Amino acid sequence: MGAFLGTARQWQLFNRKLKHLQEGFGFKIFHAKDFKAQTKEFKGWSDTKCLGLVNRLTTLVSQNLTDGVTIHLEHDRYINEYRAPPIPKKMHLDSQYGVCFRACMQHLINVIVANNGHHKMHVVIEGGHANVYDAERIFNDIRTILKRRDIDLLGTFTVAKKEEAPPLMAADFLAHTYSMMRKSGSADDPPPDLQQYDIPPRGRIAGLTSIGLRPESLRELKENFEKERRRGIEKWRAHRDAKKAASKISSERQDS
Repeated sequence: MGAFLGTARQWQLFNRKLKHLQEGFGFKIFHAKDFKAQTKEFKGWSDTKCLGLVNRLTTLVSQNLTDGVTIHLEHDRYINEYRAPPIPKKMHLDSQYGVCFRACMQHLINVIVANNGHHKMHVVIEGGHANVYDAERIFNDIRTILKRRDIDLLGTFTVAKKEEAPPLMAADFLAHTYSMMRKSGSADDPPPDLQQYDIPPRGRIAGLTSIGLRPESLRELKENFEKERRRGIEKWRAHRDAKKAASKISSERQDS
């Protein structure tokens, strides 16, 4: 999975420049599988032209957005480390896609907080995947947890096609590039013109982070669910007790 983070102004400029890139190279929609196989819109493209597009897209995202993140989770690890017992009571287990989405969300939220950003984060995700609405459930879950901590950071969640939201092509491109790098054994090296940072630097170059999920992190997803469930119960009880106390004081004042 791949994702990018940018401000409203950055996305506005990105869209404008992406349109010029589409017109210049002569394609409408970047689909990684079509690009890789050089079919449909990319049929007949030379290797030189393909490499040119890769370099231009890489430069476009690195010079116009804030941060990029990629993540990969093997199915065996998902089954043996995440879905294996023990499973907390009332926990709705994430899909494999959902686990990746949750990790991406956590990283992007950390980037915003680390940069003292006072923003509202809106998520646009490409439709078509069987578990895309599991991502929406996770988005709402994270929003609830943040609000419980008095953090009003998350805005809207939108499922769209690339035709409706062109920046989705950038995320598809990033995921495709990272997949190719993993297969070639160079996943630790960033694409041309991109640099890796734990937190994106100030300036014109976007940060790029590749998330590797440790065995502990998959277990911690379940442990954190239980912690948040208990925190929610405690907050509900505190609210209930405060309401009862206020009601009691009001009744005593009326009696006096």
